Amino acid sequence: MIVQGLKLTMLGMMVVFSFLILLLIIIHLSAKLLKPYTEKEAAPVISKRPIVAKDIPPSEDNKKLIAVITAAIEAHSVRPGRNKAP
Repeated sequence: MIVQGLKLTMLGMMVVFSFLILLLIIIHLSAKLLKPYTEKEAAPVISKRPIVAKDIPPSEDNKKLIAVITAAIEAHSVRPGRNKAP
């Protein structure tokens, strides 16, 4: 009975190994056959319009924005029924 189990185990391992080798061969063949298409897709895309940096707001606007955000955070953290972090 042990010999039959070992034979079945070896047969199963050979089937799995053969399948994996076949799968590897198919993957390599498909890579070679589809190489022209993948090179076309992998080519870098060149934009026709120039990249323009967004206008940076002046520092006075930044100060106002920081003040508004800070006030909103403070107002949110002191709401009634809300536990303050230590």
